[in-house]
Amino acid sequence: MIDTGLLNWTISQFLCLVSIMIRVAPLIFFMPVIGSPSVPSQIKVLVSLMIALVLVPVVPVTPADLPESAPGLLLFVVTEVCFGALLAVLARLVFASFQIAGQMVGVQMGMGMAGVMDPQFGVQVSLVGQFWNLIAILIFLAMNGHHIFIKTLIESFIWVKPGTLHLTQATYNGMMQATAQMFVIAVKIMAPASAAVFFSHVGMGIIAKTVPQIPILIVGMPLNIGVGFIFVGLSLGYFLSLMMNYFEQLGRDLPKMAAGMG
Repeated sequence: MIDTGLLNWTISQFLCLVSIMIRVAPLIFFMPVIGSPSVPSQIKVLVSLMIALVLVPVVPVTPADLPESAPGLLLFVVTEVCFGALLAVLARLVFASFQIAGQMVGVQMGMGMAGVMDPQFGVQVSLVGQFWNLIAILIFLAMNGHHIFIKTLIESFIWVKPGTLHLTQATYNGMMQATAQMFVIAVKIMAPASAAVFFSHVGMGIIAKTVPQIPILIVGMPLNIGVGFIFVGLSLGYFLSLMMNYFEQLGRDLPKMAAGMG
């Protein structure tokens, strides 16, 4: 015969697992890299369940945090999904800057029509943007960037009680600053290659005026592509230090964002 105390303990732990899972799953599904559409949903569910099982004896969650009514439970789920989505969007803004920079440089190089499917976002992007995106993902994982999300997730249960979310003016200002910073990062990433291709355009314009016999349209396209790829490669050293700084900044901003919603 099953002991009543053991049965109550099991139900209590299961309710704690459900409460934690509701917060963990949205963050796993929305966060960069593992939240990519190319990652099977089964993998995301298993990762969410594994993290939730590990956090059950760690985080201060009780079965009383789950509402008893159906409308209350629905509001609880929506609140937790919004919390995870806001943290994930803050990180995705950094990765979106690579796509913006790559698209701009690709258009300047004359490769606007050439594109590949990005498995992380499920959209068509330029070849340069996809290259920068893959490099950024490798840097992110090499720096243990995914640990930032796990650490923030654990600490968020202390700052933000499950089912409670306070969106303030500071949260709005933080998201607006992160969006503006996305374009700043894009400009810094594309600056070397974009400047080189721009001066290449200027030089070809001068040649076209001074020596009209040269078929500048035929010569210019491969020249722009070659110059662009050369400076994209030369800028990788600069790209590494830049991305490390911004990923470290992301590690400081995510806890601040989570604490501000408590």
